[in-house]
Amino acid sequence: MSGYIPIVVMLCLAALLAAVMVMGSHILGPHKPSRFKVAPYECGVTPVGSARERFPVRFFLVAMLFIVFDVETVFLFPWAATFGAGDRGIKLFLLGEMGVFIALLLVAYAYVWQAGALDWSDGARVQHEVTPPEALSVRTPILFGNEGSGPVNLPSVAKLAVPADV
Repeated sequence: MSGYIPIVVMLCLAALLAAVMVMGSHILGPHKPSRFKVAPYECGVTPVGSARERFPVRFFLVAMLFIVFDVETVFLFPWAATFGAGDRGIKLFLLGEMGVFIALLLVAYAYVWQAGALDWSDGARVQHEVTPPEALSVRTPILFGNEGSGPVNLPSVAKLAVPADV
């Protein structure tokens, strides 16, 4: 149990140092709010439209595919770490297993690509023979919803309710 005392002391000192730095910057820092400082920050882009707009389904589909393929490629690291150990027979077995794994990944990637799941364009896709006729009708393109809303008008500093601790 005495082996944990230095770790606990270090954690307490780190928490104390972090608290002192945050409080020091709050006490010593300037407090000059402006309409730009109190405006929402969105990665350097002026916020346009509402935050409650819907995203296209394609966005979520591509995000899920990225996660699936990313998680599958994580399995390459432990394989690479253990590949060097063992005799020639084990290395050949491991190489064969990784070949099967990569082949499955390539088959899945080819299927996703052929199905058009990675296509972000609004153009027509290859339709299958069993597609109902109403699905082939021309639809309006899917937009993010904020294309025509224009720039955001930031209120003046006088109209903003700025908290006293800012």
